[in-house]
Order: sequence, then structure tokens, then C-alpha cells
Amino acid sequence: MKFYDFLTTPELCGHEFTGETWAAHREVIARLWDGDAHLIPTEYRALACQLLGCETLPEPGEPAEMYLGFGRRSGKTRLEAAAAVHAWAEDYRDKGLALGECATISIHAVDKRQAGVAFGYCEGLIRASPVLSAALLKDPTSSIIESTHQTRIEIFSSNFRSARGYSMPLAVVDECAFLRDEFSATPDIELRRALLPALATLRGRLLVASSLHRRAGLMYEMHRKHFGKAA
Repeated sequence: MKFYDFLTTPELCGHEFTGETWAAHREVIARLWDGDAHLIPTEYRALACQLLGCETLPEPGEPAEMYLGFGRRSGKTRLEAAAAVHAWAEDYRDKGLALGECATISIHAVDKRQAGVAFGYCEGLIRASPVLSAALLKDPTSSIIESTHQTRIEIFSSNFRSARGYSMPLAVVDECAFLRDEFSATPDIELRRALLPALATLRGRLLVASSLHRRAGLMYEMHRKHFGKAA
């Protein structure tokens, strides 16, 4: 199921993302995440081009990585949580997992407490949906939500070493510009480097969102390299 359809299906997300305040998230960002820029409604296309810095929209095809620069209180963490639950609902057992291995959707943030905010949104969405809650294997712990089809959402630290040894269909990095790590001067860049191999097995994707903070680091570098350049 496409992310846009997931957001707009009452049995899955209820009416959490159907209001007018979510229109840009739903009609632009979700469509871009699905690789369906051509389905963005006419009235939102100018906004989409403005957000991308392009005069033309991308060709069809899901992006392997997406970087979202949001202001505070803009709903970025709730949207990230919805993307995590959307990925969690899929079954990856025939897509390269070893026997007994789980597909892990990782949530990284400044610290585990901050990641727990997104995790709480994930749990809330799952429990509120009769369809999604039926896929729960057991009661979630404070850091893991596991499904009956060997997929889990799990909280991780921002330390790049924590991503080793997992097969991930999706990695979410919240407030990327504010990550810190006593072992690295560029924790956001090192974390991306560590996540890419973990995402490779399941052809996973990377979703990064942050309030903008400084003219350095991963968000700044990705903006410098890709903003205004249609894919």
C-alpha cells in the first residue's frame, strides 16, 4: 500500500492526517515519498516545486532517501511515526531475511527520550487501528513494537555503532541537525554512513527530518547537493 493511501484510510490512521492542517504533508510529502509526484493535485504543485527548489517535479519512482527541513511544531515527528508504522505493517519475510531474523524499522533522535516521542506516536497509531493492532505479537516494551510477521519498530541512540548488524526496511532520523555523539564530530553524517549497509538487504529507505540549525552537517550537505535539482 502506498503511504498516501495509508494516511487516508480510516481503518489504518483514522482521521489523524485528513484535516486541512495536514494537507501539505499528505498531498505533497506523502506523494513524493511514494514516488508519485505526478499525482500531486494541481493546487499543490507550485508548493511542491517551491519545497524542492525545482520548476519541474521528479519523475515517478520512490526516493531511496528523503530529507525534510521543518520548523518546530510542524508535525514532522508525527509524520515520521506514520511512515514507520506504514513500513512496520509490511511483511518482509520473503524479501531476504534470514531464518529467525526480524526486519527492524529504526528510530534515531538526539537521545532515546526524544526518540521515545516518535515511538509513542507509533504505538498510538497501531493501538487505535483494529487492523494494525491485530498484527501485534505481544505488548510493546518501552523501546520495541514487534509484529506477528517478524517486523519491529525499535528505538536507537544516535551513535552510529548502534546500527550495525540489522536488516532495515526503513530508518528514521529525527532532528538530525541536533544529534550529538562524544565519539564523532559529525554524528549525523556518520549515522547515515552506518545506516546505508543496514538498509541494503531489504532495499530500505532513509527518512530524515529536522528543524534547521547550522550551515554544516548532513542536512546542510544534502541541501547544498540536491536542492533545486530535479531527480
